[in-house]
Order: sequence, then structure tokens, then C-alpha cells
Amino acid sequence: MKRLLSIALLLMTLCVGASAKKPNQATAVFTVMPKMSCENCEKKIKSNLRFEKGVKSIDTSLSGQTVKVDYNPEKTSVEAIQKGFAKIGYSATEVTACDDSNNKPAEKK
Repeated sequence: MKRLLSIALLLMTLCVGASAKKPNQATAVFTVMPKMSCENCEKKIKSNLRFEKGVKSIDTSLSGQTVKVDYNPEKTSVEAIQKGFAKIGYSATEVTACDDSNNKPAEKK
């Protein structure tokens, strides 16, 4: 009985330790050309970009004309993600933050 409890405790400890580990993650925000004009544009980007290696999640904003990509920097880079956009006919430019005066994203220099 003690042995069974010891094994259960060991397994619980390993499970908690494994779930506490967070994978490396980075975020990049892009503007795209041609501009997204409808939900189909958003769906096209999401459904194709998710196959790029290292991409974790994709959030699009039709009103802000931005695409936010969470990715693993050990598996991909901003340049590789931009190439993924090019495969589906979009030119992507990474942005830093929104310019609050005109509510448009500021391009990264």
C-alpha cells in the first residue's frame, strides 16, 4: 500500500512539474497588403498560416487591419512567418504598437 501511494505521489509531482513548464513563446503583430476586407480574408490567413512551423495562435482584427501571431522563436522567426504570408498572396509588415493619435499601427523600423 505504501508503495502504491509513493508511486501515485511521484506521478503527481511529475505531472505538476511538467505542466508548470511553459514553452518559449513570442508575439509579432503584422499589417498585411492587400488589406483584409472581409471575414473570408481573415479565414484565409488563419487557415493557411497555422501550418507554418512554430506558429501557436493567430488573431486577426479586421477593424485594426492587424494580424497577431504567437509563435515559438526556437522553431520559427518573423521572417519565416512573413514568407508564410507571401505564400498566400499577402505582404506582411511587422508593427511595434498602435499610434494612439490616429489608431493605426506604427511600422517597425
